[in-house]
Amino acid sequence: GRLFELGPVGERLLPLETLDALNRALEELLGLTYEAFTRALLLPQGEFDRFLKGEAKERRRILLDLFELTRLERAREKAASRRAALLEEKGRLEGELAGLLGVSLEAKEDLERALADLTREIARLQGEKKRLEEGIAELKGLQALLLRKGELEGRLGRLKAEASRMAEVEERLKKASEAEVALPLWQDLRRKEEALAATERELQRVRVRLAQLEGDRQALAFDPEALKEAQRALLQAEGLRALEALWRRVGVKEHLAPRLGLAPEAYAEALESLLQEEAYLAEKERELSRTVEVQGRLREKEEALKRVREALAALVEEGGQARAQVEALERALKGAEAHRLQQELEEIGRQRGLLQAEKERLESELAHLAREERRLGLLAYRDLLRPGEPCPLCGSVVRGLPPALEGHGAIALRERREEAEKALREVLTRLGAVAEEERAKREALEILGVEPIPGDPKELEGKLQEAQARLQELREKYREKQGEARALEEEVKRLSQEKERLHQEVSCPEEEAETAWEKTREALASLRWEKEALAAGLYRLLWERTGGRPVPEYIAALSRRVEELEKKEKQDRDLARAWEEASRTLAGLLAQEEEQRKALEEAKGRVVDLMPEEEAKVLYLPPKEREALAERIRAHREELAQVEALLGEVEREARARFPGSLPPLAEVEARLRREEERLSEVQGSLEDRMGEQAVLEERLKELGERIKRRREMEARLAEVVREMDLWEKLAFDLQQNNFPAYLLGLRQRNLVERADELMATLSAGRYRLRSKEDEYQVLDLWTEAVRPVKTLSGGESFLASLSLALALSEELSRGRLGALF
Repeated sequence: GRLFELGPVGERLLPLETLDALNRALEELLGLTYEAFTRALLLPQGEFDRFLKGEAKERRRILLDLFELTRLERAREKAASRRAALLEEKGRLEGELAGLLGVSLEAKEDLERALADLTREIARLQGEKKRLEEGIAELKGLQALLLRKGELEGRLGRLKAEASRMAEVEERLKKASEAEVALPLWQDLRRKEEALAATERELQRVRVRLAQLEGDRQALAFDPEALKEAQRALLQAEGLRALEALWRRVGVKEHLAPRLGLAPEAYAEALESLLQEEAYLAEKERELSRTVEVQGRLREKEEALKRVREALAALVEEGGQARAQVEALERALKGAEAHRLQQELEEIGRQRGLLQAEKERLESELAHLAREERRLGLLAYRDLLRPGEPCPLCGSVVRGLPPALEGHGAIALRERREEAEKALREVLTRLGAVAEEERAKREALEILGVEPIPGDPKELEGKLQEAQARLQELREKYREKQGEARALEEEVKRLSQEKERLHQEVSCPEEEAETAWEKTREALASLRWEKEALAAGLYRLLWERTGGRPVPEYIAALSRRVEELEKKEKQDRDLARAWEEASRTLAGLLAQEEEQRKALEEAKGRVVDLMPEEEAKVLYLPPKEREALAERIRAHREELAQVEALLGEVEREARARFPGSLPPLAEVEARLRREEERLSEVQGSLEDRMGEQAVLEERLKELGERIKRRREMEARLAEVVREMDLWEKLAFDLQQNNFPAYLLGLRQRNLVERADELMATLSAGRYRLRSKEDEYQVLDLWTEAVRPVKTLSGGESFLASLSLALALSEELSRGRLGALF
């Protein structure tokens, strides 16, 4: 793009070599950045009419978006969410730390010793269990063989005894097959008999229904001419309804001087005229009454506003003193915390020095023990060496044997090394914990960032909380009074505007409002006397026309007569249609009866020479039962052959496994019970010990993890408490009724004030823009009329929208848009 400057001698191309330079020149010329330009002039073009004439809630939403104040709400939600997460984490950490109070290294050593003793006892019980299981397996094999042989002999006897029963079952299956053929034909015959009986019952019911319908129609005796006469009378009575409605607008029956003898049209014309004049005087009386009332309320609200402003000034002074006290206590508390952390760091440094010395001593001892173990490891191969023969380790010829090992030197040396390694691990663990604790405290001291000052943190924290509570209480009182002041200011402004409007509407000075109100009330009373006299005369006329009954009651009686006759007409038509439908149903049933009689005779011919029905019902079996009986016969035959074969195999196996005579089953079972009881005792003891071992191992593992977890949680808890205080203060300040509400109100006031100036300039001084209770109004200085923006014409709406758009652009860019005029 290129930019030209128009001068007295023509156009001149500005030397802008890059796009950034061109953008900066345009921003300087227009007075706003590209982002502000698009938000203020391009993007909201289609929304300015909605912004100008819409609801206050919608306007606030648009302003929040344009001024990008919605980011404050997102920031508040983020701060509240973060504080809630930290509070939840704090509660969880404190709960977990309460459950880790009994965790220590001494408890871990006790568990390790108990676990070693238990492991040796388990090895002994496992050996005894294996010996018992081998003996029991052999006894169970003998028992199973004896039981199997006895079971097969019993089954063979039962199967031979059931042979005669199986023959009876085969005969029963044969009879059931014959019944299966006969029973469906008998059932079909019975269904046809039942269907014919049902048709005969329905024929009887239809004949009775026809006779009943003929009697009902004769009893109804409907007359069409009587209905037409009643309808004509009802149409003539409707003319009185309008006069009665006019009388009810007054509602007077009696009067000291009623107006009589007028025609119905004269009554209607006179009453309508008086009612219109009464409405005008009543509206004027209400306006004057409202004017007097508003004047009194305005004086009361102005006095109340003065008292609230004095209270606000006192609260501002007291709040400044309380804020200074809170800041001083916060500085003192941070100094006391820093002094406490410094003392704890000095103690941690002394502990770290002692542990470092112990670590060096243990490492030296382990190096010495390692050298001794290597020397003793070579002596363990003495039994493999032979003088004059090659060494199995290095291959060289053995000249002489090393001295023999005496006692248990190697075992004692290994035990000493294990103890030293265990002690070194504990020292290293403690060194890591101390280093982590020192790092956390140094970080906490750096975060405080103050010089250490001796003091009691708990006492200072209590005083700080009291001071903060007092400051918060003053803030709440200030906000409450501020809201009360704003409400009173709005109320005073509204009442002042309403007073001015009412005086203009009634065209009456303030000091003459009460006198005009009294005169209007007197005129209204005189007019109502004349209206009531006319209403009493009209009531007497209606009474004579309806025979003393109210018009609605007179018309209702005629309406009921018409409704009764119309109902009879409908009943007569319904009875005629029902008689015709019943006649058609009777003809169909007679044809159906003839067909059913023919089908019944055919069904009777099909059951001749078959099994009687009752015998077929008794002998009939469902298909599943027949299949079950056939399966039972087949299974009996197969089982008999199978049992005989199995019994032969068992006898052969017994002769092969146990030569000679087999012992009695009772003796084998007694020996088996004794061995199983002993095995159960051993198994129970073993399970108890293994359960104890698993519990001890799990407890040992859990104890180590809990020790590590406790150290981590203590460090995290301190960090969470610090973060939570910061996020809580930020979330409070970003609430809608605090900083965002103040900022939006300030920006909106600036917007309306600048738009008012621009609208006056654009309209040559005719229009001014005003804001009343979040609603925009336009003041026409030529007519001195104040109109809501919703009533503006197209041109006036354009001026108002353009003024707001330009003012919004300046507010976003913080400049004046003189170049766009």
